[in-house]
Amino acid sequence: MNQEYQTFLSLLDQEKKDEAILFIHDLLKQGMDLIDMYENFLVPSLANYACDNESEDICIWKEHTRTSIVRTILDSTYPYLIEAKKRTPVHKLIVIACPEEEYHEIGALVAANYFYLMGYQVKYIGANTPGFEIKSALKVMKPNYLALSITNYYHLMKTKHLVEDIKKDFPNIEIILGGQAIKKYAETSGIHYDYILNSYDDIKAFRGDHDETSL
Repeated sequence: MNQEYQTFLSLLDQEKKDEAILFIHDLLKQGMDLIDMYENFLVPSLANYACDNESEDICIWKEHTRTSIVRTILDSTYPYLIEAKKRTPVHKLIVIACPEEEYHEIGALVAANYFYLMGYQVKYIGANTPGFEIKSALKVMKPNYLALSITNYYHLMKTKHLVEDIKKDFPNIEIILGGQAIKKYAETSGIHYDYILNSYDDIKAFRGDHDETSL
């Protein structure tokens, strides 16, 4: 763990929102690239978070506070994302969502940014998205791919049923899965997926393997 990441974690642990945001912006101004920010600061700061308080209620709101800070960093650094998008456009559309009752959306947002950097057309339609809304988006936008992010393993079964329903009505749309629950339980979940992508390198390789333009 490098010193800069330790400093960032300390700011998050102390819930110093302004300082944490400015710290990341300073690193970007000094030359840190977005992939480094996502992969080595934002994602692990949430994925590896372990609350040390004995009260579950306190742990829940502390996690939400931490997530809110990271979400603000994602939003406030979006201009850097626009500037960094220099890939040849990929003429394929990806719809990204979190299934119903899945409120952990940082992974989905980061994935949307990765696909954006790779040149894809991306539509992120939100956390806690009911199945009928996802299907409505698919019907209207007619994407090539639907990417679902699942963090809580309690949502794997309903995701299984959702994907079965989507495959029945939209057989040509390929399903991409990602998230902490997928990392651990994809093989035993019974979900009928086409691809599992959980990192920038995964998405970079996906474009190289499946699209008409090379990196």
